[in-house]
Amino acid sequence: MTIAVETRLRLELLFILSLCFVAVLAEVLAAAAVLKPESEPLASWFQRSGAITSVFCVFAQLRINNFFESIRGGTFSESWALFRLFNKQHGTVSWIITFVAIWGAFVWGYGDLMLRHFSR
Repeated sequence: MTIAVETRLRLELLFILSLCFVAVLAEVLAAAAVLKPESEPLASWFQRSGAITSVFCVFAQLRINNFFESIRGGTFSESWALFRLFNKQHGTVSWIITFVAIWGAFVWGYGDLMLRHFSR
């Protein structure tokens, strides 16, 4: 296995994790009223951030699926070595994406109610 391939795969995992970070950051910034229009209520603005989170998670899921295809293995021993090296990270990142996507959908649907409830 070449160092360049392993480095490329590690960078891909970091990119995918950064997509998840940006997805969560969108909600944090929305809750802090960053870029909120004056006419928009904060609860509604926060609720909309769930859509952004969901879109980022869909993109991250597409990337992690492509990542899995590149490490899945074939007939060459090098590809199986990559699979053994990155399979655990793939599973962990997939669960992170799933959790953030579910959270984003929850905020998208009920974020206004959540924010109103916790701001009392």
